[in-house]
Amino acid sequence: MRARHLRTLTVAGAVALVSLVSTTPAQALPTCPANAICLWRYQDGTGDLYVWRGGYVNLPSKFVDHVGSFRANRTGAFIDWATGKDCRPVRVGDYASNYSGRFGSKIDAVGDNC
Repeated sequence: MRARHLRTLTVAGAVALVSLVSTTPAQALPTCPANAICLWRYQDGTGDLYVWRGGYVNLPSKFVDHVGSFRANRTGAFIDWATGKDCRPVRVGDYASNYSGRFGSKIDAVGDNC
């Protein structure tokens, strides 16, 4: 009887611990102005910020191949010129809190479309 009670307490404690760990909210990206695409140097919207509002723009050197996160409040395109034009369309509502291991490590420019 005592062993069963101890097992019940152990299982209840493990369930409570898992519940606490899994309910930790994900880091939310900071807001971005309307009709803009925001690029941050590091993940989770940290580090230097670049706000793009339209037209073709070569990114400032510290952002070239170093975009850690982004939030899009307008359509646009991320462009890489390393081996010819490689382009990724971006739509309103698109975001990535950790983009550096993906196309964020290739971006050279931002434009209105591909």
